[in-house]
Amino acid sequence: MKKIEIKISGKPITARAGETIVQALWSAEMAESVQTGCAGGVCGACTVTVRYADGKPGGTELACMKPVEEGMEVFPCPVESDKAVEPVANADALTLQSVFPTVNRCTKCGSCTTACPMSIPVMDSVMRMQQGNFNEVAEDFTTCIHCGLCRFVCEDKVKPHNMGLWIRRSLGKNQDELKITIEDSNQVEKEWQYLLIDEKQERFQRAKKFRESGSL
Repeated sequence: MKKIEIKISGKPITARAGETIVQALWSAEMAESVQTGCAGGVCGACTVTVRYADGKPGGTELACMKPVEEGMEVFPCPVESDKAVEPVANADALTLQSVFPTVNRCTKCGSCTTACPMSIPVMDSVMRMQQGNFNEVAEDFTTCIHCGLCRFVCEDKVKPHNMGLWIRRSLGKNQDELKITIEDSNQVEKEWQYLLIDEKQERFQRAKKFRESGSL
């Protein structure tokens, strides 16, 4: 297979044409260079920015999905973990501002929208957050993979994806059908313990039985 050279934060490594950035990093024993979760383009943990030697416009990519190219330069986008904020019922714009005062820092530069790998209208959604249009915000962030890029590129530290997740969770808290009681939680744990056993054939049989009956 054809060998090509790419750079990871300035360090050259040899990769195989056709493999992804993540696969190239694994082969080069540099797996720690980017975070990985699902390795299937869903979780957003492996977000990177890419630049090309031939002047082709670069941008934001998921390292687990992006094939390597000759002369490609890759820059990981680490985003520090942030403490989760408990959702609340009947959230409104004032509540959001008290929990995330950064919502009013937005200068409408549009960098967050440009950076989003899921084409979410992030900047416009921040405007909707300020106005309290939470149902629209929840719809905006339906496809959010929480890669943190909007937060990473924001010089004003607005934290759009954190706020989007909080709004979606708060709206869910308003709906009785989505509330989970302690009893429900215990039942779910029992079901997982039943289904996730080590022996493969038994696990298959239990899963089949559970799917057919809907209960243990």
